[in-house]
Amino acid sequence: MKRKRNYIIIILVAALCGCGLVYWGKDGSSLASTRTAYEEEEDSIFPAPAKTLYAMQLYLDVPERMIYGKSEISTENTAGRVLKELWFTAYPNAFRQQQGSPAPSSAYYAGFDPGWMEIEALQVNGQIASVEGDGPSLRVVLPQEIAQGEAVNVQMEWKAKIPRVKYRYGCQDTVFMLGNFYPTLNVLGEDGWHNSYSSSFGDPFCFHMADYIVNITIPEGFTLASTGEVIARANQDDGREIYSIGAEGVRDFCLLVMYDYKEIRQKMHGVEIAAYCPAGQDANARNLMARAGDILHFYSCTFGTYPYEDFKLALVPMLGFHGMEYSGMIFLSKEFFYPGKDSRQDFVLAHEIAHQWWYGMVGNDQLQEPWLDEGLANWSARLYGEKMLGQQRPQKPVRVCNLNRELRDMQSRQDYYGTAYTAGEAFWYGLEQELGQDTVIKVLRRYLSDNREQIASMEDVLKAIAAETNKDMSAYIQRWFTE
Repeated sequence: MKRKRNYIIIILVAALCGCGLVYWGKDGSSLASTRTAYEEEEDSIFPAPAKTLYAMQLYLDVPERMIYGKSEISTENTAGRVLKELWFTAYPNAFRQQQGSPAPSSAYYAGFDPGWMEIEALQVNGQIASVEGDGPSLRVVLPQEIAQGEAVNVQMEWKAKIPRVKYRYGCQDTVFMLGNFYPTLNVLGEDGWHNSYSSSFGDPFCFHMADYIVNITIPEGFTLASTGEVIARANQDDGREIYSIGAEGVRDFCLLVMYDYKEIRQKMHGVEIAAYCPAGQDANARNLMARAGDILHFYSCTFGTYPYEDFKLALVPMLGFHGMEYSGMIFLSKEFFYPGKDSRQDFVLAHEIAHQWWYGMVGNDQLQEPWLDEGLANWSARLYGEKMLGQQRPQKPVRVCNLNRELRDMQSRQDYYGTAYTAGEAFWYGLEQELGQDTVIKVLRRYLSDNREQIASMEDVLKAIAAETNKDMSAYIQRWFTE
């Protein structure tokens, strides 16, 4: 069943479009308090998905390649402990220095160009708070401790520099790829904060779901695509346009702003699919849309229904990845997805769309267990190729590899892909050999239903296996998690 539309958020967004301002509660009150929670949250999950709302006002300065933002993050202390600090991901700071930048050197088409983020003003529950650090994770020292069950209301003003780099955060000419561009509240688990860092491979993130209401102003003539739905759009007197966007129950919020791009839409299997492509790429975009619609339908029938009313794909100048997933949206490298360029396009497209289930609907800690979503996305893509395209899966013996490795433990891009993707896929293929494909699909349906909108771990995989089988799998599991 698709998520129930939250009409209160829509009303708020429509009102915001009229005034062009994000509401700032002077008493520290939470916008999230006006929402109806769509599920009960357990204690010790922070920030709790059903209780967390991001309200953002954004201004994109194209000539200066700057984003100016005001954010209000409203949630509740559900951590099961007193909060003395908060940690935020500030991904643009990963691009401050050439050494340590996550982007490959080939992506810097005009030589190294830095990106960064600065927090200019910050209040927590109406009191001024200080920020420590200038890296991808920032520590906020709370002016007053926040007890369990109390409101957490963070208001901040910030700005971010967009580097000239063909990457998931960056730009080329008048195409702005804005993934992980805003300050995002990190996850606090029983073992502490799950803080992001810079890595030249992988996705060094761990985020809970949240709701978003966003106002952004961009120059007239540009096209905008984002997570969620554009609720209202209006012209301003200064040659700019303001968009009001609502997104409910998403793992992240992504923006793409582009000039001289075409938007193509088509409804397939009940999902509105939009493609964004450079001039002259219409036929390629329509072909990708048709394939994407079939893939979404296959996964919905196999694992569980796609949760959003629309899905977006965009051909962008991006190196370092063939594709990149966000909630309800994917970036596809236009260098890779050129017609007839590479026979692996079907697999890569199916892999990226599979992340709507494995990463989106069921999250995981990509810092500590990167194999969980990447291995499942690979396995799902192979399954699609086998069932719908008649492709033969690689007939290679399953090579056991230690999956009990964090992202920071992997020594190279090759090591990362060999572990998270290849070995992660092999784990599920080996499970097929042990249990049969139909049983593995039942396991994954259980895994999805039990962990939907949460952050899952290997323990949750084991629970799903145990619930759907009567076979002792301890020996098989141990082979994959032995140092």
